Amino acid sequence: MLPALDALIALQDLDTRAEAARRRLSDAPVKVAALDATLAGATLALETAKAALAESQTARRELEKEAAVAQQRVSKYKEQLMQAKDNKQFHALQHEIATFSAEVQRVEELEIGRMLEVDERTAVMKAAEATLATEKKRVTAEKSAIEADAATVAAELATLQAARGDLAKTIDARLLTTYETVAKQRKGTGISRVVDGLCEACRVRLRPHLYNQLRAGDQIIQCESCVRILYWIAPPKAEDAPAEPPPAS
Repeated sequence: MLPALDALIALQDLDTRAEAARRRLSDAPVKVAALDATLAGATLALETAKAALAESQTARRELEKEAAVAQQRVSKYKEQLMQAKDNKQFHALQHEIATFSAEVQRVEELEIGRMLEVDERTAVMKAAEATLATEKKRVTAEKSAIEADAATVAAELATLQAARGDLAKTIDARLLTTYETVAKQRKGTGISRVVDGLCEACRVRLRPHLYNQLRAGDQIIQCESCVRILYWIAPPKAEDAPAEPPPAS
């Protein structure tokens, strides 16, 4: 194989690893945003639960006031009943007492419902508080891990870029330009191995004479389909292959 191809293979490896590092770095803000969204959701859930509880508590207090007013009227009419001057006034007061007693009972029943609602919404709020506390701890820990990983990856990327710069200086300028142009067009891959006459990148079979030229290893060959620079590695010779273990007796 031409030394230039060895250099390009090494360059492709550096470029592939560097691109993976860039993707990891670009993913970091996305992951942080997702964590922030989760925390915002837990915070909103708590705020919603608190608002619902406050609404129930306010409604319960209003019912307590209504019940107190109705009970005061019942007491007032009972006092007046003892001083009724005639049957007409007596029956009228009894009617008022019955009316407001029924109102007291109705409001108290509503109040009981609100009390149960307050208990339920209190439980929901406490659960939301616990969830938010848990999410805060988790988000803080995961953000720290993401930041630490990003710092490590950034350092790795810097090392890869430095190594690429050094290696690129050893490659013929025209060949390097060809590789970089193709890599830009082909999702970062500018060189491809040929196995059994097929370009591994695009899976198109090479024409026999082109395949023979590639195997001769004395010139740069590009795939006629995807234009990637091609290389071929001779399979191991039979005598170089590891001996098969003897059959078990």
